[in-house]
Amino acid sequence: MTKSLIFWVIILIAGLGLIISANFFRDTNPLGNLPVLIQTPSPTLEPVNQPTPKPTASPKSVVAACQLNGEIKFIKQNLYETKDAKISYQNVDDPTRQIFWKFEPNDETLAVGPNLFEELPLPSGQREIGVALKNNPTSKFYTLTAAITYGARDSNGDIEVRNADCTGKITVDMSKI
Repeated sequence: MTKSLIFWVIILIAGLGLIISANFFRDTNPLGNLPVLIQTPSPTLEPVNQPTPKPTASPKSVVAACQLNGEIKFIKQNLYETKDAKISYQNVDDPTRQIFWKFEPNDETLAVGPNLFEELPLPSGQREIGVALKNNPTSKFYTLTAAITYGARDSNGDIEVRNADCTGKITVDMSKI
């Protein structure tokens, strides 16, 4: 009985050691494998009479795009019908990219989603839009537009985050509430 108790104590200590070391040595870079751009001043160099190399073509960045279409009609406060209300997107490079929704009039009445590409197929796809009311509407009609973020390589090959405005719009009809 003593040998099995010692065996289990050793297993417990080894397990706790692994957990503690895994937490201590864990990767703490929140951007994952994306390079972090840090701008440092470069020293001033004197001109040297050497032939300058021709610039080489950097890898072409693909521009992301998105389109909105359709209509959402509220039937009751918590019930609406979608009529092909969706966002279609192309060339989104990472699931952490965002969708920024804008609505007119902007009275903080609507909550719109999706807001991330985390659960969406990449690089291209489409998704139906969801809407919730946060407050009582002050207008009978709202117009939704959006912009998305995507990564583009700069001339140094580093990734910079850019925005692309979506074409089209989605109308939200509140006239029956």
